[in-house]
Amino acid sequence: MKRWLDRLRGRPAGPPPSPPEAPLGRVVESVTITTLAVTSAPGGRAGGLLRPAGGHLTVVEGPAPLLSRRFAIRDSEISIGRGQSCYVAIDDPRISRVHAQVVREGDRLLLVHRSGTNQTFLNGMAVLERAVLSDGDEIQLADCVVLRLEMPAVRADPRPGARFGLREAMEERVALEDRIASEFVRDGSFLDVDVVDSYHLKVSEDRPERVVVSFERFRAYIEGAVEQHGGQVLNSNGDEVMAFFPAADAAVAGARSILTLLPAWNERENRLEQVFRVRIGIHTGRSAVDLERGVAYSPVLDGAGHLQKAAPVNGVLISRTTFDSLGRRDGLEPRGVATHGGIEAYRIAVD
Repeated sequence: MKRWLDRLRGRPAGPPPSPPEAPLGRVVESVTITTLAVTSAPGGRAGGLLRPAGGHLTVVEGPAPLLSRRFAIRDSEISIGRGQSCYVAIDDPRISRVHAQVVREGDRLLLVHRSGTNQTFLNGMAVLERAVLSDGDEIQLADCVVLRLEMPAVRADPRPGARFGLREAMEERVALEDRIASEFVRDGSFLDVDVVDSYHLKVSEDRPERVVVSFERFRAYIEGAVEQHGGQVLNSNGDEVMAFFPAADAAVAGARSILTLLPAWNERENRLEQVFRVRIGIHTGRSAVDLERGVAYSPVLDGAGHLQKAAPVNGVLISRTTFDSLGRRDGLEPRGVATHGGIEAYRIAVD
């Protein structure tokens, strides 16, 4: 204070006053106290020092601001999601508010799926409820964010099945079966359309661009007829198209539309010298179908393909189960009954 007043008065500032000498026999300690404000941080403890990180989650795919960012794993439970309260907060509409959690359970680290609308994957496999994590695993949220776990203390056990006990394995299997049954198994009809003698149809044309254009137009024509009658085309090649219909009546109506309009399509759209001719097979039953990805796994699908191969040129062969499932049979009369590969089949009049 005196030095400050001396400056104001224009006097030279002297050295700071020496502290008073301590009386003999006493020791005066000069103590400097520094107050460190420790605030709570995600993954740490409020009001205390941060716990040491047992590992990290690194963003390897996702929004640009988060790429390569590492999140320390300190607490026994951390949340990942779009919500700002999540430890790993990801601002993307495809991520759920609380999408997943990483949870310690004894000496294990678990990935827990929390979203009711968006999927969580571990190393490419869907997580139905929870899965055991190990060092190097990749966690994928929906189809847009990938996090890599770096945690040497939880290395995978090399023994087959060591990461899961029998009870956990059975739970996973039952959960998977329940999910398949609820999300993918459905009743419906498969319609298989194939171009008759497509090889000679192609080699008879010396201009390859006409072949490409004509077959692409044919596929678009089939897709249009299928969608018009409530069906969906599944993944298939250009010469053969497989479609799924929720009802047998819709599948038969789609087949009739394809054959009825085919002559006009050949006249307007086909750029090849020869006309397109087709065979169609329809089979009905319960199947596992993923309409979002356009794939199906079912003997019913194989049955439709088998019937298609046995169908007459520009004709339809349907299974007995398809015929019995029809609600309306106006203008449809069976023309001959035969058994093809164990399937009782009807040739249907579509003219």
